[in-house]
Amino acid sequence: MRVDGRTVIVTGASSGIGRETAREFARRRAHVVLASRSRDKLEALATELADLPGRRLVVPTDVTDRLAVEALVRRTMEEFDRLDVMVNNAGVGLFAPIAGGSLDNMRHLFDVNFWGAIHCIQAAVPYMRRQGRGHIVNVSSVAGKVAVPYLGAYSATKFALTAVSDALRSELAGTGIHVSTVYPGLTHTSFQENILREVAVPDPPRYLRSVAPSAVARRIVQAVRWNLRDTYVTAGDFAAVAAYPLAPALADWGLRLFWLGSRTGAPAEDMPAVDIEEPAEPSAADATEPPLELQ
Repeated sequence: MRVDGRTVIVTGASSGIGRETAREFARRRAHVVLASRSRDKLEALATELADLPGRRLVVPTDVTDRLAVEALVRRTMEEFDRLDVMVNNAGVGLFAPIAGGSLDNMRHLFDVNFWGAIHCIQAAVPYMRRQGRGHIVNVSSVAGKVAVPYLGAYSATKFALTAVSDALRSELAGTGIHVSTVYPGLTHTSFQENILREVAVPDPPRYLRSVAPSAVARRIVQAVRWNLRDTYVTAGDFAAVAAYPLAPALADWGLRLFWLGSRTGAPAEDMPAVDIEEPAEPSAADATEPPLELQ
């Protein structure tokens, strides 16, 4: 699909991958609808993108609220009279043990990462059917192919998103609506602003290869332009996922060593979880070098 002149909704557009995805679509002359909970950040982004081709529409939206998502899509149709691309990028993270983790945190994780995408899909597809064309992009994760210690609940939401993409693709065959799943790996973002931490888990080693969110954004746009089914951002991400089924026990050992080292996921008593409603402001160090995200 050509993206110039198309109308694109990007959820989670206020920061990280979503912000760069909005910028990349704008650079390619698309009309971009900016959606997230933070009106201030969205309006600041819209101002930054004002000199690029196409139009911007700011619609503050909580994807866990089905009615708010339906209003987002209706507002888009009122403004542009069509919806060509829905990028389901909004998400939160959680470091927690499966056996002893907070059920409330796990439910919230599914509300955002899984149900948020479902709300967007169900709101967008009826309009795309009437148009006879459209594209759904679900931003999953390498963690949606290989589960990581203490990110099991997060991985489960991304595994679920992969299943949704695969089933939806078959269900929409012949309608002109395409479905892509994008699997980023380690990415430099401000993801840690809204991650929940129930256990103290070391950051991944800095020598590991990571990518800028702009690289993920370019891949998302390529998925739309070339109608890619499943796509990874780097060859390393693809190789890691492809290698896992060949030696799963060895891979599990490597993940424990890579992710935990000598640590065993000690409770984070003196490391409180970040409040989801009022995300912690990044430190000066974060501003210059964002934390690594296993997207």
